[in-house]
Amino acid sequence: MSYAGTLPLFAPGPNPRAPALPWRSDDFTAVDDRVRGGTSHSRIAIVQYPSQSRGELVFSGFLDTTTLGGSGFASQASTTPPPVTLAKTDFSGLRLVIRREPNWSEPSPIPPDGSNPGGGKCPVTSFVFQIKTEKPRRRPDGRRESGVVWEWSFTVPQTEEGMKRSRVNPVLSNEEFWVFDSTWEDFKPSYRGRPVDKDTAGEFRPEQTYEWSFMARSNFQAQSGPFALQMHSLSALPLEDQFQSTYPPHSSSTSPLPVEEESTLDAPPGNWVDEKAVLWIGWIAWALTPDEVLQKVRIAWYPNREWAFLLPAWSLFVVLAVYAIFIGLNARNTPELEDISNVTDSVQNVYRISMQDEVHLFEDEKMLAHSLHDIYDLPPTYVSRQIHL
Repeated sequence: MSYAGTLPLFAPGPNPRAPALPWRSDDFTAVDDRVRGGTSHSRIAIVQYPSQSRGELVFSGFLDTTTLGGSGFASQASTTPPPVTLAKTDFSGLRLVIRREPNWSEPSPIPPDGSNPGGGKCPVTSFVFQIKTEKPRRRPDGRRESGVVWEWSFTVPQTEEGMKRSRVNPVLSNEEFWVFDSTWEDFKPSYRGRPVDKDTAGEFRPEQTYEWSFMARSNFQAQSGPFALQMHSLSALPLEDQFQSTYPPHSSSTSPLPVEEESTLDAPPGNWVDEKAVLWIGWIAWALTPDEVLQKVRIAWYPNREWAFLLPAWSLFVVLAVYAIFIGLNARNTPELEDISNVTDSVQNVYRISMQDEVHLFEDEKMLAHSLHDIYDLPPTYVSRQIHL
């Protein structure tokens, strides 16, 4: 999926395009209605297979409305700051790219009467992207106090008619992905799922983002059941005036950014023969033209024709010699088969374990956290070594 015209914030790892950070499951914490006695639950996972979806983030779970009398929510929150400051002077909003067909389906029992699981009227199709600009306070019992949250709601369309009503970008969406674009004005203040007057909430300051999250909520029994939302990337939409020098002046009516057109490079007038072709033709003429022909056109002196063949031959010899030296150096530096370096890579971000350490690795939390870097979010093909004690 192209990031053209955007600044990627989070994308499939392990090495997404800068400045984006890779999706990581351990960056998220479940904040479900179980804190209030409900039974809804959610989880975060990183796709490992198939390869074209590897590294994408899956937000899945089950939304129940029966336990709390018609209300329910399931969310995953992260305090990992975006790689750039989301200032309104630099960005106009966010873009969320979602895979149409997720690679994970949440298991759920089907009610005997054939009704929608979880007690809601419809399956879960509406989601909320939340931003908190202040650190939540804690109650004496350790639970978080509710506060004002800035929410951007979007609905994954299930039909063509639903696509027209949703905020899907029809220009960039395709058979694989839904593209949702938002502006900062789309983020509405709310408190415990209910709208809050903007005068009371104050100004939305995305540059002060402390926590952001994905949420599925019942909307008072409007939806319930299993859900799975597979995110490809989250990007920031720069202001249009930042692209005036590289983008054409017109823009699409459905996209918040100008549409990039293909550029054409016009060759200078009369330059119909490449310089390399001229040199090649001259070289062939010098090598193959007989002496009699040159003398007839009154060319009395020219370089020895043998050089026409010696120069390419010596050039080839030099290339082969350098290649042979390179192979020889590699062969000399290659360890023997019984050398331990053949099965380990010393140039890794892995803590070196020493038998002389006074404190065992598992007894030192700082050392343990540094040594056992979370490799479970990485595809198996990217993991080169794991140490088991």
